[in-house]
Amino acid sequence: MSRLVLFVLVVMLQVCLTSSNPLPSTAPDNAGLFERAQQVYRDTKTKVLNVGSTVAGFAGMYYEEHLKPVADSYMEWAKDGASSLWERVKSKVPTFRSTQDK
Repeated sequence: MSRLVLFVLVVMLQVCLTSSNPLPSTAPDNAGLFERAQQVYRDTKTKVLNVGSTVAGFAGMYYEEHLKPVADSYMEWAKDGASSLWERVKSKVPTFRSTQDK
């Protein structure tokens, strides 16, 4: 309990000392600060765009080398299956229409 009282007393003393003796305020150079912030923003934007284009290049290269060869065979398989299904449907449609006309 006595440690808590001592801690609170020290904190209160620090608060009282800092409130009675405020730090001197200096007016910052807002124009210079704004220009520096703009420059930092531009530099950061350039870095992010460079990293993004590099990552996009690596992703494209990985897709071309690893994923596209695998995906193309599946796409051809699906395309062949769809076209054979369509051919079967087209061959049945005239038969279906002729049976409904009777």
